[in-house]
Amino acid sequence: MDKADLVIKSNAVFTGDGLAPFKGGVAVAGDRIVACGEDKYLDAFIGPDTEVRDYGDKLVMPGIIDSHTHYAQGAFVSDPDFAVNLIDCTSFEQCMERVQAFAEDHPNNEWIVGYQVIQFQWDVPEMPTAAMIDEYISDRPVFLQQVDVHTFSANTCAIEKIGITAETPDPSGGKILRDEAGNPTGVFSNNAGALFLDEVYNPAPEVASASFAKTAHRANALGITTVGMVNPTFVSMDNPYKFLAELNRKGEHPLRVFMYTDLFENEAMTLEEIRAKYDFPGTQVEWHGFKQFIDGVCSDHTAWMLEPYANAPETCGEPAEEPERVRKAILKALEWGVDTRIHAIGDRSVRFILDCFEEGEKRYGLMGCRHSMEHNETVQPEDLPRYAELGVCPAMQPWHMLLDMADLAKDDAVGPERAALSWPIHSLLASGACVHLGSDFPVVGLEPMEEVYGAVYRMLEDGSNPEGWFPEERITMAEALRAYTYGAAYAMHAEDRIGTLACGKQADICVLDRNLFTCEPAEVLEATAALTMIAGKVVFEA
Repeated sequence: MDKADLVIKSNAVFTGDGLAPFKGGVAVAGDRIVACGEDKYLDAFIGPDTEVRDYGDKLVMPGIIDSHTHYAQGAFVSDPDFAVNLIDCTSFEQCMERVQAFAEDHPNNEWIVGYQVIQFQWDVPEMPTAAMIDEYISDRPVFLQQVDVHTFSANTCAIEKIGITAETPDPSGGKILRDEAGNPTGVFSNNAGALFLDEVYNPAPEVASASFAKTAHRANALGITTVGMVNPTFVSMDNPYKFLAELNRKGEHPLRVFMYTDLFENEAMTLEEIRAKYDFPGTQVEWHGFKQFIDGVCSDHTAWMLEPYANAPETCGEPAEEPERVRKAILKALEWGVDTRIHAIGDRSVRFILDCFEEGEKRYGLMGCRHSMEHNETVQPEDLPRYAELGVCPAMQPWHMLLDMADLAKDDAVGPERAALSWPIHSLLASGACVHLGSDFPVVGLEPMEEVYGAVYRMLEDGSNPEGWFPEERITMAEALRAYTYGAAYAMHAEDRIGTLACGKQADICVLDRNLFTCEPAEVLEATAALTMIAGKVVFEA
């Protein structure tokens, strides 16, 4: 019997598929796990050259898998020299004072970028117009992103730099908000924001390399070993996936990246061409399928609903893309047997996409696919069982819920009856669906404990609603961690390699600095990694 290179022991080992942690450990040889269990099962693997580490009461668990990120843009906006974070600004004035200060501190930045705006915290809960921003900065282009990355603001300088005029048509799936004369107001929704992205997110290679390396290190320090990188990238780099693969090959980006690229590429490319475009052998950057949008978000009435909004009865929202185009592209992906992920937040969007998956199953069978619905923020009860029936894995990002909870944005938009159907994490699990968790970085930060906290407690950070928001949808700590490990691995067709601490699997392991199963809620948010390992290699150690 080969001896282990490393044995990690703890009073709290969570395998990713159990109900509670146990006292024991995990043995690693090379890039593989060779044993996991109580001490008596590990002793045979300990030889004279085996390193044994005892982490006491710290939690040993599989590496965390963030199933849903827009990783490329996230790397840039989370770089404090590239953009300024505005998430905690409680007024437009405070927001612009911070943007001004950032501009003064970065005189050589071509663009002044602000992200994670939550305008619902302001006295007037609307994204600012160009004229409003011009009063603070008019001589340099300013571009602001709402926290959900579905609404954007730009000043006059930015609009002119891009060349947007009254004659510029609305792009497919987006709107340029206009005044009575037809001139752009400076507010852009959904795909209209893409008019700016080629200019704003086009960093020099050395800037991109530095931002990606810093972000990978931060992910590792949080216990993250894998990210799902989903379309759109929100950057204008020609092929950011290839860039990441080259960094990974050189050892400068130690992180598994599972790509889900633009679904609409299957309109013009063959499956073989797509696979070749995203084939990076010898790296941990892998193509796993497609991703697209069908709608926006509820708070600004861009999610596609079955019934009108409670606070905007004139609209049910609308699709962000032509539904028939989405349907045809989904069916082609199903015919090919390729996993497909669709952003669907409104209950009409959820039903439409489930209908598409059902149609594809009737035509082609499941084809071994594990499709995913992203966000699932409003699901009608009759649609809940359809996820498991169709093998659709719901992707959830619980911190989104806390963002809307703080300002009652969701409650106000959909009214009390539909609010009770929001983020139905427990109901989806109970229906038999494989729920997987992620962040939607950079809509929020990469911090996985925020998502765990949201899923388990459904209460605000300050504890002001200790009973939780619709507490019947809370899940247990074991269920949340399982969704962030095994659930994410299963949804991304990788559970045979990663996601649990099991003999023969890749040694993707993290040790958190505390036992989440015995923590008070506030302590969960403070948890971070003491050790992170990918394929048997230590990539972070506190």
